[in-house]
Amino acid sequence: MERRSRGVLFLVLLLTCSLVSLPGEAENNSLEEINQTPGCNAHRENWTVGLVFCTNESQAGYTLVSPFRTSMAYLIDQEGREINTWQSPGGYTPGAAAYLLEDGSLLRTGNIGNSSVGNFTGGGIGGKLERIGWDGTLEWSWEYSSYDAILHHDIEPMPNGNILAIAWEEKSEQEAIEAGRNPAIASDGPGGQNNVWPDHIIEIQPVGTDQANIVWEWHAWDHLIQDYDATKNNFGIVEDHPELLNINYVTQTGNQAGRADWMHCNGIDYNEQLDQILLSCKGMDEIYIIDHSTTTGEAAGHSGGTYGKGGDFLYRWGNPQVYKKGLSSNQQLFGQHDAQWIVDGHPDAGKLIVFNNGAGRQTPHSSVEILDTGVEDGTYPILANGTFSPGHPTWSWSEEGMYASIVSGAQSLSNGNIVVSIGTVGTLHEITSTGELVWTYINPIANNATHPQSEPLLPGNIAGTTNNMLFKSQRYEANFAGFVGKDLTPGAYLEQWTDLCPQESAWKWDSDGDGCIDDSDGDGVNDPYDRCVVGDDSVDVDQDSTPDACDSFVDSDADGIEDLADLCQGHSDSIDIDNDRIPDGCDELIDSDLDGVADSLDQCPGHDDEMDADGDGIANGCDETPFATSLETEHESQNITTGHTEKDNDDTVLNTESSEGDRGGVSMLTLLGYVLMLLGLWLFIYLAMVAVGKGNSSQPNLTFQDEFAPNQEIVKHVPAVDQSPSYDSPLPPPLPATGLPDGWTMEQWNYYGNQWLEQNERRG
Repeated sequence: MERRSRGVLFLVLLLTCSLVSLPGEAENNSLEEINQTPGCNAHRENWTVGLVFCTNESQAGYTLVSPFRTSMAYLIDQEGREINTWQSPGGYTPGAAAYLLEDGSLLRTGNIGNSSVGNFTGGGIGGKLERIGWDGTLEWSWEYSSYDAILHHDIEPMPNGNILAIAWEEKSEQEAIEAGRNPAIASDGPGGQNNVWPDHIIEIQPVGTDQANIVWEWHAWDHLIQDYDATKNNFGIVEDHPELLNINYVTQTGNQAGRADWMHCNGIDYNEQLDQILLSCKGMDEIYIIDHSTTTGEAAGHSGGTYGKGGDFLYRWGNPQVYKKGLSSNQQLFGQHDAQWIVDGHPDAGKLIVFNNGAGRQTPHSSVEILDTGVEDGTYPILANGTFSPGHPTWSWSEEGMYASIVSGAQSLSNGNIVVSIGTVGTLHEITSTGELVWTYINPIANNATHPQSEPLLPGNIAGTTNNMLFKSQRYEANFAGFVGKDLTPGAYLEQWTDLCPQESAWKWDSDGDGCIDDSDGDGVNDPYDRCVVGDDSVDVDQDSTPDACDSFVDSDADGIEDLADLCQGHSDSIDIDNDRIPDGCDELIDSDLDGVADSLDQCPGHDDEMDADGDGIANGCDETPFATSLETEHESQNITTGHTEKDNDDTVLNTESSEGDRGGVSMLTLLGYVLMLLGLWLFIYLAMVAVGKGNSSQPNLTFQDEFAPNQEIVKHVPAVDQSPSYDSPLPPPLPATGLPDGWTMEQWNYYGNQWLEQNERRG
């Protein structure tokens, strides 16, 4: 039974050890992410299409692209993954624009130019409108194409469900002459005809699945002025009428934009609050604002509507040459596209934004402009020079090499960012208000197929373009009404790519686009679990659990001073006992008493070892008798005189001392010898005085030592002598006839003479 228990215990221990020794991969799989998942994360230097660059500064949302070379439209997320697609049921490539509606359906233009019956064609031609449900079902379609009119370029969905659209309309040569047009400039119409195709706007109310009502319209032809033919009704002084369009102004040639395609309007926007329409017309290099509150009849005239001007321009900007209020040097827009009002939430809400293509600039380049119109209650002030505000854009952005001679656009976002579409090369940028690039996406759809990843894009059939060209993009924020109830689960990238790590989901953590979770700093720890994503997690010299690359205070010797400012690495900077500003750990000479001798060798700490007044080898600060006595001095002088040294006197006490440690004893003996010498000198003087006294007196031999010095009783009763000078002091006692007693001095006689006299009288 005991043996069986031991076997079970052994198996348990073996199983435990096997669990402990599982491979490190199992540990990694159990790790929890310690870093916040990036909102958007891409820096793909080798990618030619798709998401190339993205940071967390990009506004979350979904982007709609409708490439020219396909009948498909795509909604992608920030990562470039497919959210939804729409296929044109009629197989039409886009006329240009496409927009999402608030029910999630797609409203797009369709290019029917090859089958249109009209006598005119041009860039951006459309003719067809389609509304396609989120699920791809065709909900409504309608054509506006005839012998004398056709839709082109842009449309604008309205809050009431209607649609604003731009269309060309044909005007014959005779109609143009009646309007005061100079025949010399009407010579490039299709088929050799000198007709003109100005623009008009229609408001479309969809009906059923294939019908529509035109509920409002505006025609530029109703708002002309000219100073060429005085016989015509619209003759006038052009510069005095900025509200009207000069029929004889032409900037470009060719049927794409200039003479027959005279205005070439390419962008339209609507402001519900002001009930105004913004129109961009490339042929004039101008943008216009007109009143939508008018009836169609008022829109054809010069009065009526909320602002009292009928269909005349409320505002214009970009090229004052058109109405003779400036020169070419005053021109500020050059073939612009996509003028819009800036949305609420943006710091410049209510202002205008436009993509300035730059065709015709002295040095061709494109830019994005923001304009402060100075609008007040829907009216626009005119400056002193007869032009409209502003004198110059209030904000402008460009990047090196950015140039799109055609198409393109700019859209404001509520967080202050701007999406820029460089349509000629199918490239989309998102920038901040400071011009910082935070998102770049390159359309991968070209020629109705997906362009291979990492391969260069092919050129398009128009100079300066690539085969992935698009009109513009449209960004929708995550809270857009059209997304409510829709499946927004992301699919794959639109482009083909190779996933090097198909076994793991690397979304958000795959900056380089290889399909694998990144280890950005190459320290062997993947970014989600990395304590320091910019440096090696294993390098932590101060062992404070913060890797050095992310440690704002690295203090490897724990002395409270970071390494960058540490005077003595590996030691505490605060320990400096000699106060020489060199920490002791790095101090080659620690000398607390500043005597030039290191503390470890100092004979007398706290004192100068070099100060030794008596020359006995003991520094004054540690010497009990730092200064030589008179006996020592005399002894030394005698030795010098006789030529002897202490080493010659083997019988002296000093020579019995043989070490530095006994110098204290030598000093005591020297002091004792000094005392004895003084006593001997006193005895010698006393004996000499006694001898002198004996030779000069016949009186009994009474000495001071025998009679007075020992007699303490007599001395004790001697009155104290006042030694201070006094003119009343008594006279000294008279000397005996025999003179001073033997051995006495006058000083003794003056003090003790009276006692001697009294004592001798008693004896006699």
